[in-house]
Amino acid sequence: MVPRVAGEVVVAVTSQRPCFWGCIGGTGGWLHLLLPFSMGLHATVLPEDRADVMYHRYDGGGVEVDGPSILVRKSIGQSVSVNANYYVDSISSASVDVVSTASPYTEERTETSLAVDYLHNKTLMSLAFTSSDESDYQAETGSFNISHDMFGDLTTVSLGYAVGNDDISRNGDSDFGVSVKRQNYRIGVSQVLTKESILGVDWETITDQGFLNNPSLPTLESEAKVGRPRQA
Repeated sequence: MVPRVAGEVVVAVTSQRPCFWGCIGGTGGWLHLLLPFSMGLHATVLPEDRADVMYHRYDGGGVEVDGPSILVRKSIGQSVSVNANYYVDSISSASVDVVSTASPYTEERTETSLAVDYLHNKTLMSLAFTSSDESDYQAETGSFNISHDMFGDLTTVSLGYAVGNDDISRNGDSDFGVSVKRQNYRIGVSQVLTKESILGVDWETITDQGFLNNPSLPTLESEAKVGRPRQA
């Protein structure tokens, strides 16, 4: 299996001037120029304590998706902040994969996540773990991020890494079982230019390796028999 790699570079300038967006494509990624409205200047601090309860719902295209989400964040002392999130997607009606046959379809995905932020002087470190479970797809993702302020808090350097392992099955087919490994690398620098402007440059690359297709769609062999090309 050949890994799929995507790269991106983002350049952002924030000021009080009207918003302007431009993109320049090139080999190995994209370069973006963004000038939205101003952002407030602030030093590195822990996120505020909070507790949120949300109910989301979508109804369109023959598909209904709804469910609750609960988020709790709590600081421990002056240096540690912990947050947990519980999120549910309940899907009903006809699936987009079988809508042509109007087959009834129900699915539920449950996602839980836990994250810890640690602040030491001007360095903020974050460690997070997310687990998602549904009838034919189980995913686990771990991530680590670190940012550091320097030069009088005018410059911030950030690094990030995430790795995910997904186990894919197919309902009604006990012999089917494949996996996907995902990796994400990030690096960024932001610089305060004036009281109203910040310049940010970010680079991100994503690699996916494994089974990169919907298990409910036709296999390569079945597509070859009917002469249909497989989309990349």
